[in-house]
Amino acid sequence: MNPQGQLAIETVGLVKAFGDQKAVADVSLSVPSGSVFGFLGPNGSGKTTTIRMLLGLAEATSGQINLLGHSIPKQVGEALPKVGALVEGPAFYPYMSGRNNLMRMDSADRNSNSGTRQTRVDAALERVGLSNAAKKKVHAYSLGMKQRLGLANALLKPRELLILDEPTNGLDPQGTREVRNLIRSLAAEGITIFLSSHLLTEIEQLCSHVAVMRAGEIVAQGSLD
Repeated sequence: MNPQGQLAIETVGLVKAFGDQKAVADVSLSVPSGSVFGFLGPNGSGKTTTIRMLLGLAEATSGQINLLGHSIPKQVGEALPKVGALVEGPAFYPYMSGRNNLMRMDSADRNSNSGTRQTRVDAALERVGLSNAAKKKVHAYSLGMKQRLGLANALLKPRELLILDEPTNGLDPQGTREVRNLIRSLAAEGITIFLSSHLLTEIEQLCSHVAVMRAGEIVAQGSLD
């Protein structure tokens, strides 16, 4: 595990430019291990672009990224097995059951152990409260259930860090409560959670630390107090 007191995520001078336009400008993040870190900002402020760079899905124009002590993108293969992510809404096969979707996604992961697959899938469904709906086809799931299935997918293996991009976006109040309660229980297990949101109340309710993004720049960062 990444020891308490160390940084789970650290970026220095992170820049992502599209031509002359900087979507992310000189972003330096310090996310302590064991924290629930809120990444707050309006839609279009550069949060998702930053997250895509953290996960090695987009290349930074300049700057440094450290994820659980590994340099990204160079050591992305070492870092990512310890990271679960929910970015831009999970894509599932609508006419397969929740359980079969997870089985399929796990089998697509070349680092995954096929011998423990069924046990891990069932444990992940249990953890997000979807055991009763495991055999139901995903097209019959509510939005909140789909988000929880996305979280179950992120939890198919032991994770040290969860990166969640707007996990309650588009959910009704009940779905929002379910996902927030799940995030609290995961944080209580000691998993570091990096939570992107445009909702101030969500950050206030869930997070111990926060960074505020505006127009590609960080305008404030620190503990919630």
